[in-house]
Amino acid sequence: KRAVTEFVRQPGLTLGIVSLIAPIKQFPALFSVLAPILARRPAVNLEIFGAGGYAQVRDLRRALAPLGARARFWGYQTNVGAIYPQLDYLMTGLPEKEALGLNALEAQACGTPVLAPVAPPFTETVLDGASGFLYRDPRDDGGRHFEALLDAILAGRPRPDPRLVAAEHLAQFSYPALVNRARRLLERLARLEDGALA
Repeated sequence: KRAVTEFVRQPGLTLGIVSLIAPIKQFPALFSVLAPILARRPAVNLEIFGAGGYAQVRDLRRALAPLGARARFWGYQTNVGAIYPQLDYLMTGLPEKEALGLNALEAQACGTPVLAPVAPPFTETVLDGASGFLYRDPRDDGGRHFEALLDAILAGRPRPDPRLVAAEHLAQFSYPALVNRARRLLERLARLEDGALA
């Protein structure tokens, strides 16, 4: 039986990925631009929680090579709720193939703000400045906007707690809100069936 290593934060800023390492997330493309930026800032660490296919993990490792030992892989986690509070920020993948980004919502519900490209679905799920920070797609600007944001964070930009400053925003993704939307949809369908709607 293989020994399990318990996650312990390293000193400095802890960025994290909590996600399936899958092609839809496009992590290698993202970090091919961002890893050199992170590597130039020795106070930044990247912790990766999640499993994936051999090729996806291999390609992500290659993209993260400039970070060396400051990028650590922890594999599949059964209790992500215990991971999020240990991160300073959650990082998402790239946006165009992402349907919603459940991990971004989970992180915010645990009080961990999110760093994400400024595009759907993240413009819907992350409230910029309150539940995290949005940055320009690094493929478009070479990561300059992300770099400026990272430097502001390292210089002391306040870290928002989404539970405190974005509670109303997060409530729209809660279970009661989902039930309410489903109830309204069913009521509308029933009216359609009864011919009450044109």
